[in-house]
Amino acid sequence: MGAGSGAAGPTVRPAWLPRHQFPFTSLYVDIGGQTVHYIDEGAGPPLLFVHAGPAWSFIFRDVIAGLRADFRCVALDFPGSGLSPARPGDGRPTMAGAARLLERFVETLDLDGVTLVLHDVGGPVALAAAARQPGRLAGLAVTEAFGWPLGGENPAVARALRVAGSRPVRWLNTATNVIARVTAGRHGAGRHLDADGRAAFLGPYRHRGVRRRATALLADAAGDAAFLRSVDTALRTDLAHLPVLLVFGGRSPTVKAGFPEGWRRRFPAASLFIVEGGHHFPVTDDPVAVADVIAAWWDSAVGPAVAGRPEPFPQPRPADHREDPCPADPS
Repeated sequence: MGAGSGAAGPTVRPAWLPRHQFPFTSLYVDIGGQTVHYIDEGAGPPLLFVHAGPAWSFIFRDVIAGLRADFRCVALDFPGSGLSPARPGDGRPTMAGAARLLERFVETLDLDGVTLVLHDVGGPVALAAAARQPGRLAGLAVTEAFGWPLGGENPAVARALRVAGSRPVRWLNTATNVIARVTAGRHGAGRHLDADGRAAFLGPYRHRGVRRRATALLADAAGDAAFLRSVDTALRTDLAHLPVLLVFGGRSPTVKAGFPEGWRRRFPAASLFIVEGGHHFPVTDDPVAVADVIAAWWDSAVGPAVAGRPEPFPQPRPADHREDPCPADPS
């Protein structure tokens, strides 16, 4: 185990996050001096849910609720997002830095035989971490994510990310919280949330530091071609043996941009599930269908491959992980 010590002391669960909106036990672990919030629900084959950018583990809420009876579901918030506070003095977040933290997180929890459930910029972040420890991986469930430089294959998406991460948009978002509000709207993660659910999703973004960090990875995703080329190389080499499930929203701009085809060029045998009428957050558009297709795909494509592994699904949690109450709101 690699858990450290010296994390910030806990206070109370935020008033903006009632338990009925996020019905999980919050856990905290120190990773290299950074306090990382995560949830660890259920028992069985481990699923690690990874999102990076202007959202947090809340988006996986309903899918996890549908899977935790049969799987161990783990989801984290990267420092400065969700319920993970940013460490004072930390610089601008990068995909490479997030990948290093995720690698240590997986080692700390000793996750093995793990299936990654990826969303958005969480795709390249998690894939970079996976490439450094491929023996721990069992499969990839990709929801609205990518793993290659966008400029060549998906130039329209690259341009949109450059705009979203530009200095004027960063300033506007810090002042007005526009990106999180759009994400919480009817074309984003908040499409099927009630007023209390939207308020819970938006809770972390009351802090301007969280808003600033939310846009940083968008710019990095558009600009760090070298990092993304290394991820693409890993997909074609170290990770090429993995079974892959693709989940996309039928009305998502990523479908128009050709993301599913990009994945199938790299993984011709990948299974594809389209959420009809879904947008960029199929995990919130139809969480029951997404949970069902992940479970069915795992049983048919992943389970047989890991059936012979010795003790493939470790359950113990490190003794120094702390449970609710939560630490102070991130800032």
